[in-house]
Amino acid sequence: MSNMREQSSESMAGPDTSGLKPLSNANDDDLLSLSNSNNNDLARILDRAGISITGGGFPLDDPEDDDEVDEDYVAVDQEDANDYPYWYRRPPTHHRTKLDELHPFVQLLSVSNVEDCVEVENAFPEAERCSREKFIYRLTRCPELSLGLFTLPILDENQPKPRPTLVGHIIATRTSEPLVSDRAMRLPLDWQSQRWTFEDNQAVGHEEGGRTIAIHSLAVLPEHQGKQVGSTLLKSYIHRIREAQIAERLAIIAHEHLVPFYESFGFESRGPSKCQFGGGGWVDLVLEFGDEEMNV
Repeated sequence: MSNMREQSSESMAGPDTSGLKPLSNANDDDLLSLSNSNNNDLARILDRAGISITGGGFPLDDPEDDDEVDEDYVAVDQEDANDYPYWYRRPPTHHRTKLDELHPFVQLLSVSNVEDCVEVENAFPEAERCSREKFIYRLTRCPELSLGLFTLPILDENQPKPRPTLVGHIIATRTSEPLVSDRAMRLPLDWQSQRWTFEDNQAVGHEEGGRTIAIHSLAVLPEHQGKQVGSTLLKSYIHRIREAQIAERLAIIAHEHLVPFYESFGFESRGPSKCQFGGGGWVDLVLEFGDEEMNV
């Protein structure tokens, strides 16, 4: 189940040629050969770099411009230059995003995060929200299947460290079924006293040893939607589960308009879901991990 309203977007910058430098160790003959009009490949490269060759060589720097600083670089004392790798002395090619401004980090959730999860879950319509009792149950029985994305502001040295704010979460349990089902989403009434609960000879709720991880909630605080929080959280979650090799697949239910979002992460639509949680109208989605050996 998901309240995602964002789509992944990436942009690639063109090649940066501002770092080209004159060949100070080249002799006159070398420079003459470089400037030869028959050397078409080099001419194209120099043209792209905005470098022109006059009088058989590269233009010399104007002594009057020695005090000017190239805006592409950060000023560094000459004696300290060798202490700074090349890329640390150049401006970052990555433009800051709204996600960067959150200074985000991800970590597993625990029962201590229940109230935070309840707050995040309010992003859903009331009928589709996970209850506080279900959060306590799921974060008690299988906290290792959860993941939260938090934000923590950068503070001055003397300021007290605040409590991180949960921005988005993924909550899940195990099931022996290949798809998310109503019985997998139920809260066992006697879970605090019984390790297993059965109805009609079928397990209810979390099934230890189940080969499918059923994602029950992927939610993001409304004020932080559209910042790639959900995309980052889901990508990290998939990577963790795949690397740990603890399941054969991930399964989730989502509304029709979110199917393309999940398909972009490798999920496949299995058509309308039989799950009637929250009034129904869901689509089953599954991400298979293939023949990877499980560490269960």
